[in-house]
Parts: sequence; structure tokens; C-alpha cells
Amino acid sequence: MEPSENLDFVKLINIRANIDNITPHKIAVVAFIREYGLLKIEAKRMVDCAVAPKYRKDFCMLALKLIQCPDMEFKELESLLTDGRYNLLSVHLQNFCVRLQNIYVNGISALVDCVTSTVDKLMIEQNETNPCIITRYSVLGLYLRRILLNLEKLTFVQTVALYKTFCLYYQKGRPGLMMRSLSKEKLNNMEGVGISATNEDPRPLELSIKMNIVDRNNLLEEGQWSRKQAELFTAQQANLLQINEKKALPPPQLQKMIMQIINDLPDYSDIHFLSFLNCLRMKEFCGAQDSLYNCFDRTVFSLPGNNICTDRNKHFRYAALNRAAMHTHFGHKELAMESVRESVSRAQEAGDSACVGAAGAWGALAGGRAPRAALLAHAPRSPRAPRLLASAAQLLAQHAALNAAKPADVFQIITRGDTINYLHSMTDLTVAGLANTAALWALYGFTEMASVNCQLLLNLNAKCSVVSEAAGALGVAAWRGAGGLCAALAAHFPCPATAALAARVCAHRALLAGKWEEADEGIRQLASSDRWESQLLKAEMYFLKGDAMEALDSLQDVLDFCKTEDDSYHFISLRLKAMVLMSQVQQCFSSVQSANIMLLNEALALAKKYHLHYWATTVEMHIANVQLNMGCSKNALVLARKALPFIMAHGSAYDLGRAMLLYTKCRIASAPISGESRTNVLQSCCEALELVKKNFTKVGAHSRLVQTLYLQAHLYNDIGNQSARNQCAWLYRQLDQQNPIEATKMLLVMY
Repeated sequence: MEPSENLDFVKLINIRANIDNITPHKIAVVAFIREYGLLKIEAKRMVDCAVAPKYRKDFCMLALKLIQCPDMEFKELESLLTDGRYNLLSVHLQNFCVRLQNIYVNGISALVDCVTSTVDKLMIEQNETNPCIITRYSVLGLYLRRILLNLEKLTFVQTVALYKTFCLYYQKGRPGLMMRSLSKEKLNNMEGVGISATNEDPRPLELSIKMNIVDRNNLLEEGQWSRKQAELFTAQQANLLQINEKKALPPPQLQKMIMQIINDLPDYSDIHFLSFLNCLRMKEFCGAQDSLYNCFDRTVFSLPGNNICTDRNKHFRYAALNRAAMHTHFGHKELAMESVRESVSRAQEAGDSACVGAAGAWGALAGGRAPRAALLAHAPRSPRAPRLLASAAQLLAQHAALNAAKPADVFQIITRGDTINYLHSMTDLTVAGLANTAALWALYGFTEMASVNCQLLLNLNAKCSVVSEAAGALGVAAWRGAGGLCAALAAHFPCPATAALAARVCAHRALLAGKWEEADEGIRQLASSDRWESQLLKAEMYFLKGDAMEALDSLQDVLDFCKTEDDSYHFISLRLKAMVLMSQVQQCFSSVQSANIMLLNEALALAKKYHLHYWATTVEMHIANVQLNMGCSKNALVLARKALPFIMAHGSAYDLGRAMLLYTKCRIASAPISGESRTNVLQSCCEALELVKKNFTKVGAHSRLVQTLYLQAHLYNDIGNQSARNQCAWLYRQLDQQNPIEATKMLLVMY
């Protein structure tokens, strides 16, 4: 069989997917619309009588909801109609119950009559005596005509099966809220079949036996989703995942709904793409890959029209593009670049510049320094659409920042992209530009500026998924500020970035407090999302516990990774953190300080090369600490005094506390040997240590707080202030009893 014949055969099979199944829920919706329309006809025939606007408005909103939402059980429908959310006429509900009871008791003829009479009575030609309630081309008109058309296509056996299903549907809802709320007197006065308002059904058992109805839980699950309902649900959830992920359905619930739609509409390709997006946000690679392949497989084999070759090429290149995005998301760079090359080659054959630009963007993210530079170098030269130019500006700024460009040039590129965004009102890229700016300020160490940009972004009235990225960027600023803000961000923006940030903060605080088990648990949680950051925290934990060999092994693994890495977004800061921590380990557990000084000088040169001002200042404070322990107190004091203002402006409470502690030690070491001037210096140092204690208490750094109290007690003893000395000694004893700390030389030497 030829390939074209295969495609024609598949198209013939897929014709069934375009036919909506008739379900009991849809029959109930038709009855609900029918009774309201008959009420309006009666009201127009009466003098000075009309349905109030609030009832008309709520009926329209409820009817639209019932048409668009998936099928619900009769109990859910009863609850929706009677819980007070919608203003509905009581006589409307009573007539609706009578109609359903009539269908249930009188059989198939009543069911068919309910649908046909609705169309015949409500969609008539407009004239003076017979008003038209529903026009043929309105939402309700199209819905009723579609139900009638599908009902007429059913065979007798299918119609009987529909009626049996309706009886089960109706039985499961009785006795319900709406039936109990009906007035027995009003129902008895109505024409037609009399209804008992009691909870007992007159003949459910007899009817069930005659019709051989079996009560199965899965009977009503078949055909619950129509094509239109599935398309609306897919569009809504995909839109929410893009603009506001928090308002979308939770991943397990969304995946359950997706599986129901796949079961009802197996050839509907878009639902597989929604499953792909849902798996991406949960970082489930196998599910994302299977959903992506299923989506484009079904899309290619259901292509209509004569231009099937062109359409297939389009779907193939965008399938490769999405595959590149998926592998980039999961960090599979080689596979991502293969997909990028395939997408670019197919897009160039078809002359699709939009696909070429998008593939180039993913290639810039997945590729290393050389591919990224090559892709971005051609972006400004060739004429591109404004959106592609703005996106290229964002990527070019990131690439420049990670390759030691001057901050002024980087922010000039960002400003150029923002100008394009403002000119063409591209809100999503405007938000991305603000998030990118905040991230760059945080990279350079100006956390106050990063915080300002993030707060501006979070207060911006724009529905965009980059707000969660802004939360992650604000968390970088919060990492050096209030740790409680990180936990609040993780609770308010449940995304992987903020969850990893919360785990990182939890582990770091546990390390400061000396709670090793809690710190180890936080490190394990972080390892699933950020392996190398967790490796650094593990090395720090080994260092604080006094295990130098394990700490050095962990740090060496990180540095080896940095040698093989090209220019990832965390490459420079990760390498600097490992080098600084390794210098601390060498300083505390090695008697040779020359290698330590060389390592710190290398880290300082690297930080200055990449314009990482905060890290350069931190390295200078470590060098000052080494100089102090080597006896060069005056040089250490000069260097610490130079670096202290920047840390006070942009540092965290812990960094500020240990910087002030080091500065105080340098002042004590360089103070005069005796006399009133020494007393004045020591008194000033005691006052400065109060700020140090306040900052260490704020972050729960128990060991550093005890060290500060020990030093302050000695200073008060030297200047003769015995009451203050005894107070510090008492506090030291209380803290030591609460959490005993082994006295080691490391606490006196480390920065």
C-alpha cells in the first residue's frame, strides 16, 4: 500500500473523532434550555410580564458553562443549580425536574421528543404572534442543532443504549437537592406525569429489571468529552501555563483530566501537547518525550488538504524545535543541538524565518560559547521581526555578561531590547527584560538594585509566566537578605526555582546553627534540582564538622566540573564559591599559607575579570583574614576598611556580621599596646560587637555568636568592665548549655 493510501485510510478513520457523542448530561442541558425558553414564550404572551434581567443574565452564564464544561454527574448538576451561585426561577427548576422525570418514566419517545420539540418550539421564524426565543446561529442555537443532528444519526440500538445510560444517570442523582426543594403542591398541579416528592422512586427497580440495566461505575465515563469541550479546555489550560501557572490545575489533577480526554478522543493531538507542557513543569522527561512524539505523530497523520507535503514539513520542523526546547530544559545539550540543526535546516528549506530565529535562540541556550557567539553575531545584521530582535537582545546581553563584557555595555544591550519591547507593546518580553535586568544586577553583586527591579516586576500588572522567574531573581536578592522572604516566595510561587532556593536557604541556616541532620536533609532535597550547589553545601558541612579531607574531595569535584563547563549561567559564581571555600579549608587545616594566598589572588583576579563586585569584595575580606592570622594586622585593617562599605550596602546579615567581626579583630590587633588610646579602641570594639551579635542572632549562627561573646568578654575584662564581662560570660554559658560546641581553633581562624 502506498503512503498516500495510508494517509487516506487514516483520514477516514479520523472522521469519527469529529462527531460529538450524545450523553445524558447533554440531554439534561437541552431540557434545561427548553424549559427556560418555554417560560419566556409564556411571559411574552402575558401582559406586562417579563423575566427579570438578573435571571436572564445568570441563565445565559450558566448555559454557557454547561455547554463548555465536561459532562458532570446528575448530583453535581443538582448542586450547581441549587447552591445559590446563580439566580434561577423556581418554576424553571420545577419544570426542568418534571421534564427529566417525564423522560425517565415515558421512555425513548420522551427523550427524542425533548430534543426535537426544543428545536421546533424555540427556533421558529420571528413574527408578531410567535416570537423567536433562540436564533439558529447563536451559541445555544448551534448547540441544539448539533445535538439534534447527532441524535438523528443514531441507530435504534444506539438510541436505546442512550436511554439506558440516561436512566442510570438520573437514578444516581435521586434523591437530590433539587428534588427535595420542589413544592409538592405545585408539582401535583402541573400537567403530565405526577411526581412524588418523597425520596422513594415509584418504579426504579421494576424499570431496571425490564431494561436489564447494570449499574457500573465506568458506564458514564464513556464519551464525556466532546471535541469542542476538549479544545476549549486545552486552550484555557495551555494559556494559564504560559501566563499564570499558579492558576492552572495542579499537575496530578490536570494529568487526570488529560487522560480522560485521551480516552474519549484518542486522535486529538493538541491534548498530547498539553500533556507535554504539564510534564515539563514537573520535570518528567519520559512523559514529556512520549507526549511530544504522540502529539506530532497524530498531527502529521491527520493532515487535510492538497498541500500535505508542505504541511508535513512544517510540522516536522516545529517538532524538532520543540524537541530542542525539551532537551534544553532537561540539560541534554548535545541532543538539543542535534534538534536545533534539524529544525534550522528544514526551516531554511521552507524559508521560515520565524522558525530559524526560534531555533537559533534555543541553540544559543543549549550551545557553548562558540555556537552561542556565532548564532548571536548574525542577529543584528539580518532583518528580523521585532520580537526576534528583542529576544536576541536578551540572549546577547546574557552572553556578554557571562563572557566578561563591561557592565555598561551589557545594560546598553538590555536597554536596546527594552526599547523595542516598549515600542511594539510586547508585554511578555518587557517582563522578561525586567527579570533579566534583575538577574544581571544580582550577578554583579548589587542586590539592592536587583531587589528594586524585582519589586517593580512583581508589582507590574502583567499576566506572564516570567513573574515566577522574577520571584526566583528576587530570591537571589533575598538570599543575601532576609531568608524568610525566600520561604514566602517558595509558598507564593510554587516553581522549581523557588523550591530549590527554599531548600538552599534551609540547608544554609541549618549549617549556621550546627544542625547537621537538618542540613543534610536540605542538601539532599537540593541535589535533585541543583547538583553542584548541593555539593558546595555538602563541602561546607564537612568543613564546619572538621572533616577536611571530605570537604576537599567535594570541592575538587566542583572545580573539575568547572574546568569542563563552557559558560553556563552559574559557572563563574560556582567556581568562585568553590575556590573561596577551599581557601578556608586550607587556612584552618594547613600550616602553609602561601598556596592559600595564591588561590585567593586567583579568585580575586577572576572576580574582577567578570566584574563580580560582591565576590571580589568577599575575596578581599578573606585575604584580610589571612593577613591578620599571619601577623600583618595593619595591612589587614586597610583591606578590611576598604571592603566593608560595599558589604554593608549589599551583603546579607551573616556576611555583614562576619565582616564587622573581622574588622573589629583587625582594630584590636593594630591598637596601641597600652594607655588610654587602647582603652578607647577596645571600648569602641565592644560597641561594634553588639551589631555583630545582632546580625548573627538574626540568622541563627549559633557558633559564631558564641565566639563573639567570648571575644567581647575578654575585651570587657581588659578595660575593667566586670559587670559587662560577667553578663557576656553568663550568656556564653547559657548558649553553650543549650547547644554545646566543641572548642576548636577553626572558629578563631576562619572568616
